[in-house]
Amino acid sequence: TIMAKSQLIKDIATNSISIEESLQRLLLITSELDNPLISKWILSEINGYHRQATLPDYRRNIAYKLIYSGINGNFQMKNQPLPLHNFSERFRDSINESNIYISIKSIERIIIRDETVCEDLTYLAPDILKNTNIMCYEISKEYSNLSLEQLLSNIKSKLILFLINLEHQFGNL
Repeated sequence: TIMAKSQLIKDIATNSISIEESLQRLLLITSELDNPLISKWILSEINGYHRQATLPDYRRNIAYKLIYSGINGNFQMKNQPLPLHNFSERFRDSINESNIYISIKSIERIIIRDETVCEDLTYLAPDILKNTNIMCYEISKEYSNLSLEQLLSNIKSKLILFLINLEHQFGNL
């Protein structure tokens, strides 16, 4: 087997540099290729995607759970699961859409610090009250860190494969 000669590939493969730094270096390398699609992808990963952008598959359908705090009957509830079917049908599609638009640096920071990415859905509390008689004072959509780690892994694999391809075409990067 032929080992990659380029230091950048080795750095990415051994986690010596962040995915963000890898993307920045790739941007420098590809600046002379005049490939707007590659540049757009790299910049979107570095800066985050616009809401209207078509997201790569690995940034779509991120696993999540719905949780609430509030009063259910006579019980004070804190951070309890809230099934999607408790919401009116007209809200379900938008709630179920779970795409990640934030920058790669933010995702890396979230993983390193073991933080949680949540979307506040408390504005839908009246809908839950109407449908279930549960009085919510907090509703959150919490994204799975495992899915975010998978997203990073996908980008890392794409980077390595792309760089190996460039190395074959142009030699040591």
